[in-house]
Amino acid sequence: MARSRLVLWALALLAFVPLTGGATAAPGAAIVVPPSFALTHWTADTDNLVAAHGTVTLAGVPVSGVRMRVDGYDLAAPTDRAGRFVYLADATRLARHVVSVSDAGHGRAGGRALTDAQRSALTATSSAITVAYPIRGVSVTRDGRGNTVVKGRIAYADGTAPPLVSHYSYSLTGTVTDADGKPVAGARVSTRTVDRDYWTVSTATDSQGRFSSLFSASDETGRDPVPMTVRVAVGDLVYQFLPEEYVRFKALSSATLALRLPPRGYPMPVPLPRPFAGAIYEGVVVGVADGARVLRPSSVTWPDASGRFTIVLAHSAAGRPLSLWEAKVTLFSRSTARPGGPIDLRDWPRVLAPDVPRQLGRVSVR
Repeated sequence: MARSRLVLWALALLAFVPLTGGATAAPGAAIVVPPSFALTHWTADTDNLVAAHGTVTLAGVPVSGVRMRVDGYDLAAPTDRAGRFVYLADATRLARHVVSVSDAGHGRAGGRALTDAQRSALTATSSAITVAYPIRGVSVTRDGRGNTVVKGRIAYADGTAPPLVSHYSYSLTGTVTDADGKPVAGARVSTRTVDRDYWTVSTATDSQGRFSSLFSASDETGRDPVPMTVRVAVGDLVYQFLPEEYVRFKALSSATLALRLPPRGYPMPVPLPRPFAGAIYEGVVVGVADGARVLRPSSVTWPDASGRFTIVLAHSAAGRPLSLWEAKVTLFSRSTARPGGPIDLRDWPRVLAPDVPRQLGRVSVR
């Protein structure tokens, strides 16, 4: 059986190899930043920051006087004579910090002011500073069905395993319709326990009137079902039930809720929520991407107590340039999530958000 090959750039070995973290650039313009920093534990003895020194160049010539932006925030000082800038990154937070040029109006290269074309080239350029778990002991093999199996281990800089997957919340989903039964877009549903200890607000409803929300049906009295206040906000209008009218949810369970708004001047009818199995879990995951597009796996596991993970890709992944990414996510699972156990792929991401660390290892599947 042919064995696939993996070329892994271990984060701890990149100290002298500059990477652009998936940079995009116009010809001749470059923002060169350090390689990925290995994630560390938070401690009270230090500021937990690492200095990421970068350089801005045009055709290899340093560019001074340009303003840099990281994650939407402008750095205080422009690049110096050598085109250098510095960003203090939190070494304890899994993140990808997008770096760009916010203002090249006062930039100079080789002692000369930049041309309009050079300024445009610089502002069209981006790079990224990454803090991530080093990925160790990666192997890529084929199973008996021809699928690609990627295995490895993620850990902090000191080799200890990351936090295990844990229960985060429950899920509330549903719809909002008007008095004629038509979907209402842009509405937000809020839920609150009677003791006011727990309060959540949903996403805005889409064109089909659908919403979703984190949710926890529990209170200090331990009642089951749990009475909760439910409100619907549509612009400046707020719909609610009559005083002492509550929606009653099964305790510690996910639920779906169909809300129908009343005609003007009438109270809302009290709906009957439907509980369903499953909850939302939080943990660190490792996935495979084709550029910025996430490759949906056939199966993937939560990292176990040692940080080990397994990703199974369909045979169609062969021959494509792939890379590894990491993210701390909240995912719905119909069964109890456990370290080393399978991940419910219902909410597996389709694209990488800008702040998700990527290109942490190149996977060559043959």
